[in-house]
Amino acid sequence: MKLMKKLSFAVSKLLIDKKRDFKTIGNKILVNDCQKIGNYLFKTPMIKGLALKGYEVYILGSKSTLEMANENPYIKEVIIDNSYRKKSSDIFRNIKTALKYRDFFDYYIESVGSMYMRETLLMRLLRPKKIIGIERKDGSSLKLIDIVIKKQEHLRENGIEVLKCFKISEPNCIYDIHLNRHDKYKNLIKKKPLVLYNGLASTKSRSIDTDNEKIILDKLSTISWIDVKKIEHENSVLDLCSLIKKADLVVTVDTGITHIASAFDIPIIVHKSNSSVFPKSSVAIEQSFYDKDLDKTVEEMLEYIHTISA
Repeated sequence: MKLMKKLSFAVSKLLIDKKRDFKTIGNKILVNDCQKIGNYLFKTPMIKGLALKGYEVYILGSKSTLEMANENPYIKEVIIDNSYRKKSSDIFRNIKTALKYRDFFDYYIESVGSMYMRETLLMRLLRPKKIIGIERKDGSSLKLIDIVIKKQEHLRENGIEVLKCFKISEPNCIYDIHLNRHDKYKNLIKKKPLVLYNGLASTKSRSIDTDNEKIILDKLSTISWIDVKKIEHENSVLDLCSLIKKADLVVTVDTGITHIASAFDIPIIVHKSNSSVFPKSSVAIEQSFYDKDLDKTVEEMLEYIHTISA
């Protein structure tokens, strides 16, 4: 009996107990939820990390992020489906995209967690070899997701957790913006510190109304030793990025401009609302724009910036 056990153990050791092969199943990766500027920028460290390790990274983007993504050398292709307004009709765009790229991708990365039926259907119809997803808000996960990542506090950190699945270290970047030949304001000459103001967000609830905006701008204009510029319409997103890169301080509500400024490590004052925002600039504070001392905060912040840079 003991002899049979030893023989059985030896055979199983020889034929079965082999180190599992964790070699990659391919190098084509599709990253979802890159249709809004902020959501796209949050994922750029993950995209860069994957590309530097030899993966071909494709993203599901929109017309809003196409220009920025096209200049990103770490992205192989931007697939436009524009399904970012969370409308029921988006399901048809998702189906069209899924059928076009069916069986094309080796990995699909779902890094939102709050999925709707259209996202689930997209994953099913795409038929990638492996799906990596974030746990849903209630802590549950879908059976079709092969690897479930614990949801982090911020979308950027979700991407870093995904990199760990590929045994990739975090790349040395906050967010990744490539101006390349589109640096419109590169030669802008500033006689005074440039403060950019923005009160417009994608939703009315996060925007500053017209009357209060006039009060805020009038208050900031009393600071004689700075130039205050309200961010207006630019011809392109990259032109806006170029302008923000030249700023000494950005005063803005929580929107894509916050994340663009963070990419260039421009100091930020973000309008404090009911929820926390996540600027990554090394100098960043939250303060209500309705605060009567906003102008003093701007002056103190610029003086502090001058001190630490001297």
